[in-house]
Amino acid sequence: MRKIMFLTILAVAFGATFAMAVDRHKVTIENQIMLTGEEPVQGVTTPSNPDLITDSPGTIIGYTTYEYQTNGSTGNRMGVDSQGGRHFLWMKGTGENFPPDTRGVYFNYVDNMGNWLVPEEGQNISQVDGDGYTQLSLTTADNAAAAYHSGGSDIVIYAVDNFPGMGIFSYFDPPDFLSLDCFWPYLTVDRNDNIHIVSQENTGVAGAEQAIGYTRSTDGGSTWSRPDNVDTLMTISQVLTSSPVSDKVAILYTHGRDDVDQYHNDIYYVESEDGLTWDFSGGKVNVTEYGGSETYWAYTDMAAVYDYNDNLNIIWTTFTSIDEELFYPVTLFHYSTGSGMITEVTACPEDWDESCNTGAWNLPIAKMSLGVNEATNAIYAVYTAFSIADASAAGYCNGDIWMNYSIDGGASWSEDVNMTDSQTPGCAMHECDSDHWSSVADKVDGNLHIIYVNDKDAGGTPQTEGGVTDNPVMYLEFPNPVSSVEHSTEIPTTFALSQNYPNPFNAKTNITFNLVDDSDVKISVFDITGAKVTTLVDDRMIAGEHSVNWDASEVASGVYYYSLKTNGEESTRKMTLLK
Repeated sequence: MRKIMFLTILAVAFGATFAMAVDRHKVTIENQIMLTGEEPVQGVTTPSNPDLITDSPGTIIGYTTYEYQTNGSTGNRMGVDSQGGRHFLWMKGTGENFPPDTRGVYFNYVDNMGNWLVPEEGQNISQVDGDGYTQLSLTTADNAAAAYHSGGSDIVIYAVDNFPGMGIFSYFDPPDFLSLDCFWPYLTVDRNDNIHIVSQENTGVAGAEQAIGYTRSTDGGSTWSRPDNVDTLMTISQVLTSSPVSDKVAILYTHGRDDVDQYHNDIYYVESEDGLTWDFSGGKVNVTEYGGSETYWAYTDMAAVYDYNDNLNIIWTTFTSIDEELFYPVTLFHYSTGSGMITEVTACPEDWDESCNTGAWNLPIAKMSLGVNEATNAIYAVYTAFSIADASAAGYCNGDIWMNYSIDGGASWSEDVNMTDSQTPGCAMHECDSDHWSSVADKVDGNLHIIYVNDKDAGGTPQTEGGVTDNPVMYLEFPNPVSSVEHSTEIPTTFALSQNYPNPFNAKTNITFNLVDDSDVKISVFDITGAKVTTLVDDRMIAGEHSVNWDASEVASGVYYYSLKTNGEESTRKMTLLK
């Protein structure tokens, strides 16, 4: 995977010109049907093999023949509580056929001493067969809260564990949206224990515009607000997140340019300052405002989290779009309400082609989620990345779980980190290690806490991709690279702005600076006339050493100045761009 570690100037995300230095490969994609799990799909039947050993890292917490966990946004399926307990949810299928003989929602838990609720199996918390597409949040009492759509008459179910890690749930019935059949709920429980759920109308028609409904409970699920119409969308992208330090709650989704296709979308959000008052008519924010002959377009996967400075962070994937046609590479972008800036996290290789199939609802970078560390406010983006050099015998791309992190509010990002690193090119059924459908806990401590599926035959069986295998559901504790490597706990004694490196530079350069105290930071670049070229950082940052990158490929050669302003102090240095 090619790593791009630079600050994307804001104009790039609003319709910049794309260099055609490489022969870009065209994207072939069609509108997809959104699966509920009730479809009569013809899959490949093969005996399951639960004793198969996986080479992918982590602890097996259960199994599923229904490897597919979400159509679009992966959302949250695990959480870390205040005592260090870890809670997991997943959709489990059993049996040798597809549709599975049974399908349900499973829960598992491990306490801070390593004691499991049901080792390597988990507990079925479903009420009826067919329950699935589950999401998880935690209450202030550390109880697991679940939302999922049901195979029964009550379409959306809210369930809450009666004690942390007990696995004995109480069930509630949120209202259907405008008497429509709503599926694929996403939820968050805020710091006041208000329960927020968004779910989506299901028309059963590929490419149809569908409504998002929102409802809320302030009494633990006993009563619910009247469902509100948030907006419309054409993918299953909607996610919810709530702040750990304020009463803010945000609903996020991809909104289509029109009602024709599923792959020309902008990134939208609507935010409630108190978690109770919403403005769904006038309060929507279009983050990207894509459009023009040369632009980007978002697809279906996105994720969001509030950091400990109370900034909303969003990540999403985009196509390159030139004259209405879509091309690779696919890019993962980040936006922060703190800086108001869009930056590039990473991208797939520019020469990506479709020699292996990523499967329906997946791009070469897919199923991303976000976590934050309270001590450093570092942000972590976790996602599936595919490789054209690693395909199964059936031609589907095997995935690995990757991560990038930022210690400066998303202004710059680390190199790509492959956390599972388990390539099995040419693998036959049962012999693949395709790591996919991950979800990172939004609370990162000394480790990143991740749930994922180790698919033993790449591709999503519900989409008739690959065969039916019994797939381990994995829990991965990955060491936090910021606390162990990147972030120094030694606080600088002086405020300092370092000379950029390299200097002179061709297109890209790095700027390092030290903060004695937590500070409001603004770093700007000016040309020789004093006119501002761009703002690289405008955010509150913690004490310590930080760095930010500037990609100057869109500006002319010459002398530039960069200034750092913080807490009444200011420092300026000169740099030279040579092309």
